[in-house]
Amino acid sequence: MSVLKADTIQSTGGGAATLTKQSAAKMFANIGGDGTPTVTGSFNVTSLTDEGTGVIRANMINAMSDTTFTNVGTLREQSFIGTIQEITSGSSEIRTSSSMVMKTHSTTATSDADGRNYVVFGDLA
Repeated sequence: MSVLKADTIQSTGGGAATLTKQSAAKMFANIGGDGTPTVTGSFNVTSLTDEGTGVIRANMINAMSDTTFTNVGTLREQSFIGTIQEITSGSSEIRTSSSMVMKTHSTTATSDADGRNYVVFGDLA
């Protein structure tokens, strides 16, 4: 049996190696800010676009292979305590291979949340 040991793996062109065809998360974002979203921790996120109350588009540095990737989200909002909280990604929002939209809701309305987490699984292009 062979053992591969390495401190750094590079692509054949000398840059960072790209992970493809693996089950690891290909993007994640921890987003803070109630009203004005800010990235507080991330991987493969170039920017956020605030598309209205409770609606954020996360733009990826490295695109996915297509638009059928899976995304998951969680949220924390102090003012929602005692109400149902949810994150949705509906068909009315345009998903591209390099961006996705998530909405935050309480039981009464779409609303900004002061803590959101998004994760994307799928294959990179």
